Order: sequence, then structure tokens, then C-alpha cells
Amino acid sequence: MKKIISLMLALCLCLGLTACGGGNDNGDSQPENTQTETNSPAPEETPAETPEETPEVPEETPTETPEASGEPTQEPEEPALSLSRSDFTLFAAGASYTLKAEGAPDGTTVTFTSDNEEVATVDENGKVTAVAPGTAMITAKAGDLTAECIVRCNWSAAESPSPSPNPDPSPSQDPDTPEAPAGVDLSDFYTTLTSNYEFPSFLSQASAELLDGYFAGLSGIKTEQCLVYINMMSMNMGEIALIQVSDSADVDTVKSILQGRIDQMVNGGAWYPEPTRLWSEDSRVVSNGNYIMMVVHEECDAIVDDFNALF
Repeated sequence: MKKIISLMLALCLCLGLTACGGGNDNGDSQPENTQTETNSPAPEETPAETPEETPEVPEETPTETPEASGEPTQEPEEPALSLSRSDFTLFAAGASYTLKAEGAPDGTTVTFTSDNEEVATVDENGKVTAVAPGTAMITAKAGDLTAECIVRCNWSAAESPSPSPNPDPSPSQDPDTPEAPAGVDLSDFYTTLTSNYEFPSFLSQASAELLDGYFAGLSGIKTEQCLVYINMMSMNMGEIALIQVSDSADVDTVKSILQGRIDQMVNGGAWYPEPTRLWSEDSRVVSNGNYIMMVVHEECDAIVDDFNALF
């Protein structure tokens, strides 16, 4: 009985092994790999980083010379002759003004001529002398260069008669003009005025050259004292001139020259409305004996009183 049971168990075991072995010829029981291989995309190639391009520095282009660029070269300025004045007025027979020429080429001589010597003459040094009322043209010439200046002689024959060849050495004093006492110091008077009245701080005493420029003919008159304070600013708000002439016959000439300065400023020289009004309304030219004063100031009448009080 035990043998039968053993045989049956052996038979069952064989059957079981046969069922498990299937068709595996070599008896291996390893299962086939059924996992489907998926096609994964190839990793993208990362482009190699290229260094930032450094901007090229343009090469400096050398500045073209006029010859290289073909542009015309700037021609030097041609020399020109000029005079210290282009137009001025003389207010009495015998009054003078010396013109100065500039720009004459080296080695050339400047010659002066007048187109109307009956009105004004001019010598070899450029000194213009008034002869009679009228207008003359003074021409300066140096080589091929020329310059011109208009001279206006402006007075009436009755006011400034031509001097006689042999004048009386002791001209009579005008009976209507009292003779001023000697010893009036105009410099002290100016100091007193500037202490009592407010004058522009930029007044300065005129040099001989400025006198010729602003008061044509004044430098040709002999004076004992000549204090002329001018304002070089464009906003000209006042001037003063204090003069003592050596010869009483020159008083009217000096007054005419000073009045000419006022007229020039009123007729455009003062530029701005307020200075023009000041020169027009608050200007005075007065004399006492051989002493003359021109004042342009808001308190001009009070200053005239102070001037007359000196005598």
C-alpha cells in the first residue's frame, strides 16, 4: 500500500514538472523581457556659448588737412588803413584835432590831404585845423591803402571871427562876463561835489587820447586846469568837466565843444531812454570868467549854484 502511494506521488510530481517546463528546450525558467523599449528623444545639443562680440573701436580718422580734403584755405585778411575818427566836429576857427592812422604797411609813409582847405586844413602829421564853417573830407594814404574822415566846422562867423594877423596881445574882457578871482582849485571843487552829490562810481578822468575822442578840439586849447570825468559805461548816467582856459577868448570855443558832447549824446550817443532824458533835460554848460563847467546830473542846477559861488 505504501508503494502505491509513493508511486502516485511520484507521478503527480512528474506531471507537475512537465506542466511547468512548457517548451523551454534548455529547461531555463527565466521569463522573456516583455518591456517595450521606448524611443526617447536624443537630448538637444546645447550650443557652445559664444563670447559676446566686443564692438570694434573705429580707427581714428586723421583730420584732413585743407590740402587733403580739397577745401580752400582761408586767405589772410588784407591789410587796411584806418583813422582814429571817421567823423568829428570843430566848433571854432583855429580849433584843431590830430588824426592818427593805423594799419599802414611797414616802410610806407602816411600822407594827409583835405578836399576843401577853405574849410579845414591838415598837415603832414594829421593835425586838422578849422578855417571856416562847412564840411571837408580828410584823406589818408599809405601806399595803395586809403582812409577817410569827415570834418564838420560848425559855428557862425559872428561868434568866432577869424583871428587877425596881428592880434592885440591884451584882448579886452567881455564886460558882461565878470572876471573870476585867481586861485580857484577845480580839483578841490570836484572833491567837494562828489562828497555832496552822488555821482556814478565809474567816472574816471579822461586821458589826452580820450579827450580827443569825446571832445574833439579841446586838446588844442591852452588851459590852466582841465578836469574832465567821463563815463565809459553804455548806461551813461552823468559826467562833469571843469576847465580853466588860459585865454578868455577861448571860453566860447570850449563851451561849444562841451555842448557838442551833450548834443551827440542826446542824438543817439546815450542809447537808452533814461540816459538820453538825463543828457537832454539835466545837463548844463556854464562859465564864470575863464572857468567853464559842463555837468550832467539830476541836481545840475544846484551844482551850477555851487560853481557860481566859487567866484
